[in-house]
Parts: sequence; C-alpha cells; structure tokens
Amino acid sequence: MGRWKNKKNKNTIKDEIFRRLNNMRENGHGRSRNEDKKNGVDKNYIYSSKTYKTYLREAKLFASWCIKQNPDLKHLKQLKPYANAYLQSQIDAGMSAWTISTRKAAIAKALNMNYSAFIQTPARERKNIKRSRKTVSRDKHISAATEAKYASITSACGLRRNELIKICGTDLKFDKKSGKYYLTVTKGTKGGRPRKCWIIAKNEKDEKRIVKLFKDAGHLRVCPHLPSSFDNHYYRAQYAKRLYNSVARPESLIPKNEKYIMRKDRAGEVLDRVALYQVSLALGHSRIDVVPLNYLY
Repeated sequence: MGRWKNKKNKNTIKDEIFRRLNNMRENGHGRSRNEDKKNGVDKNYIYSSKTYKTYLREAKLFASWCIKQNPDLKHLKQLKPYANAYLQSQIDAGMSAWTISTRKAAIAKALNMNYSAFIQTPARERKNIKRSRKTVSRDKHISAATEAKYASITSACGLRRNELIKICGTDLKFDKKSGKYYLTVTKGTKGGRPRKCWIIAKNEKDEKRIVKLFKDAGHLRVCPHLPSSFDNHYYRAQYAKRLYNSVARPESLIPKNEKYIMRKDRAGEVLDRVALYQVSLALGHSRIDVVPLNYLY
C-alpha cells in the first residue's frame, strides 16, 4: 500500500509542477523578457520552449529528491523547506556553477519564489565552464568526418542546435551590395525571433563548400540529423570570435563610452561594446554581456 501511496504523491506534485510551468510558458509567449525584467515581473514567465523543457526536467528531479527525503509529501508548496538542502547537496556533489544555477532557477519558477530567496551558490564565471572548451568524453563518440562537417557549418554561421537542424538550403541568401552570403534564420529560434547570420568561414575554400551544401539541399534541411554528441556551442563560440575580430575596433580608436571593461578573471581587458552588440544579435541574444562570458573565452 505504501508503494502506491508514494507513487500517487509523486504524480500529484509533478502534475502541479507541469501545470505551473506550462502556464508560465503560455503566458510568456510573445513577451519581452528584457521589459519584464525592468518591471520586475520576469519571474512570472518562461519565454522559450527550450527553457521550459529544461526547467520542467530540473524541477521534477528536485521533486523526486524531496520525496525520497520525505515520502509523505503531497503538494508542491511543501517542497519549499527542502530547496536549500537540495542546492547544498548539488554543491557538495561537485556540480558545476552553471548546472546549479539552472537548477536553482527551475526551482524558483516551480515554487514561485525569487532566485535570491535561496542560499548563495557558486558564481558562474568563465573559468568554471566545464564544457565546450575542451574535448569531453561524449565528444569522442562522433567520427572525425561528421565532426568536421557540422563544425564547419556552425563555426561559419553561429546557429544554435535547434536552428541548425531546421535550416534549409533556401535560407541561404546573397547580398549583392557586399558580395557576401548570409542565412535568414526563422525556424527554431529562441523566443521565435528571426535574424540574419552572415557566413564567416575560416577561408574561401571552406565558404565555397558550405555554400554548395546549402544550394544542393534546396528546399530540404541541410543538417536534419545532428548527432547528440556534437558540441555545437563550442563552434558557435568560434563563429562569435571570427565575427568579433572582423568588426572590433583597435582599443585606441574606441570612444570611452563604447568600451566594455572586463572584470574578475579577465579584469582590465577592454572590448568593443559596439562589436559585442553586433555579435550578440548575430547569435540570437539581446544582451552584450552574454558574449564575453559565454563565447569570447
């Protein structure tokens, strides 16, 4: 009898999590996260399907952990006293600052609490990013040829994984004025925001090969079967660096109010604020601080 009771409690709590997060996602559709953040109401919404799926998964993991601690839990609100203990367990287990931050954000949404209401967790700093900066074990499961094919495309256009899967040959365009190729990215974008991505290959030969891939695909998808082991973010970072280096001004030519001064582990380094903004837009972001933190490492 006890086993079935516990199973029922699990489902009840997880159903509550689903309803709450799903409601936040539906209400957040089409809203501006930046505007909501300025108005202090962003905690009430979820703005993308990807974030929703991540938070749903993490919140359910948190619920399972809580129920293991106390099988008599029946409702979502009863999980609040367990939040800090759960986060501390993640710290003790050696989880990365980025993983803990994501779990903390998911719990905050599920429990309708402010992110700052919980214990202080490790800061998300560039030096603490564990993936996308070097080869990790699961990357070894992808062949060199497959890696090279997708790497050349992502590093030349900076698409997210979901965008890369859905991009079609006909999304390739040519700008006569500049004589350059670009992609119109409308499918699979974060928050449904379309954008233009200029093709920036490592050399002319690579660019010709990429352009041919798109032209040959026509109305079909160029990369319909992207391996799960492919570290797409690593190559997005390569694109970000190429684009930044192509548009950034020498430090001596950057006006004082257009300088972006790095802090913490890169204290004193000066970047071009205008160039960072261009890179941010090309990557599908809306904040420039995301670029040096997540891409220009």
